[in-house]
Amino acid sequence: MSARTFVPIEDHRLTLAAQVQARIREAILKQALKPGEHIDQDKLREELQVSMSPIREALKGLEAEGLVVIQPRRGAFVVAVSIDDMDELYFTRRLIEGEAIAHAVPHLTEADFEQLEQMILEMRHATDRGDIKAFIALNRQFHLQIYTALGNQHLLQVIKMLWERSELYRYRLMFTTHNSERVHREHAGILEACRLHDAELAKARAQEHILITQQELDSSLRGDAE
Repeated sequence: MSARTFVPIEDHRLTLAAQVQARIREAILKQALKPGEHIDQDKLREELQVSMSPIREALKGLEAEGLVVIQPRRGAFVVAVSIDDMDELYFTRRLIEGEAIAHAVPHLTEADFEQLEQMILEMRHATDRGDIKAFIALNRQFHLQIYTALGNQHLLQVIKMLWERSELYRYRLMFTTHNSERVHREHAGILEACRLHDAELAKARAQEHILITQQELDSSLRGDAE
């Protein structure tokens, strides 16, 4: 971390550690902190103007999200990215989220469908204006809205953890060759299957949606390795 990366904490609506965690997470996702980079905690303390305690707590939270690795006597590092890690992560997501949506479909209501349709529209507006951060937030909200209908907090917690870990790759794709029009079509297809109350079709479309993203990421990572 050579140049100034962070500005002082000023929003007190969240706990101090939560604010620090959000700042570091954003720096990692936008690659202001690079994969594999050592995180200079003294510099964080100086730039954020906080004590070491919330920084340590924030780093432990980011380790739980899979974005940071804390090594004894060496400190904290941004997790490295790899094709194998990404493939395993997205394979796991296909299995779990495929089953989640299949079981959630019978619980979805007309109010859910209206909200999901509105999210698709807002995602299109976000990509039209190049607002990657808004698109990613809406994309997450769209999928989690479906899974939440199942009412299984344990399953939802696992899915959220996998999504946090996926953000490291998802941000990367959005800044490179992501086909947003394809994503909008796939979201519409998933919603259509949900509206039809066709659990197997929703499962197939959700799993294909994750698989195609995985394939795009695989191509992008392999291109960087050449």
